[in-house]
Amino acid sequence: DPSYSELAEYGEAAKGLPIKIGIAPEREGSTDFVKEAVEHGFTIALGHSNATYADAVAAVQAGATMWVHAFNGMRGLNHREPGMVGAVFNLPNTYAELICDGFHVRPEACQILMREKGTDHVVLITDSMRAAGLSDGEYYLGEFPVIVKEGAARLKEGGNLAGSILLLKDAVKNVVDWQIATPAEAVKMASLNAAKSTKIDDVCGQIKEGLDADFIVLDEHLELVATYLDGEKRYQA
Repeated sequence: DPSYSELAEYGEAAKGLPIKIGIAPEREGSTDFVKEAVEHGFTIALGHSNATYADAVAAVQAGATMWVHAFNGMRGLNHREPGMVGAVFNLPNTYAELICDGFHVRPEACQILMREKGTDHVVLITDSMRAAGLSDGEYYLGEFPVIVKEGAARLKEGGNLAGSILLLKDAVKNVVDWQIATPAEAVKMASLNAAKSTKIDDVCGQIKEGLDADFIVLDEHLELVATYLDGEKRYQA
């Protein structure tokens, strides 16, 4: 069950850095935890959960503003129990993370989410594990053996997805290639929306005077051309 006193220790160790935490809102004491955490500046996301629609609504009313990788690790939509997915669709002014690797969520479901939330409230993420950017083979996710093959990371025992090996630039390209977002919408979902969702858009999230100059350059095919950090080119394709 969530404990604000424990979270406060992380906040102290962070020395002012923003903190986002995911919780399962059906756990005892969740509503009070969310209220206190939000009062102290934490961003609360909901996920890895079997919460009902009512559980999710209560947490959002208490101050939660995000959904951990929508569709994955949450109770699905049913006509008698809308579940957490129903809450994702139905509660405005919340941000839904989305893994667009083609394995975690079908493109059609991604399209439905973007239509229901609007592209201003979808955040493209990767959920990548340590094998991202590496070749196929055997790796570990914590203590669990993982097989990386044909673009997916799966548990060696059982074959369930074990995070992803998605690169964020490829998530941007995927949603455009699937014809469910424009290039401008895709870039926004991978940058500005993410910054807004954690209240750091005054620091990063767009190319603007006074903000962090960390960005990539893509060509007309959305392939990587260059990477800039602190305004300096660090990589050239």
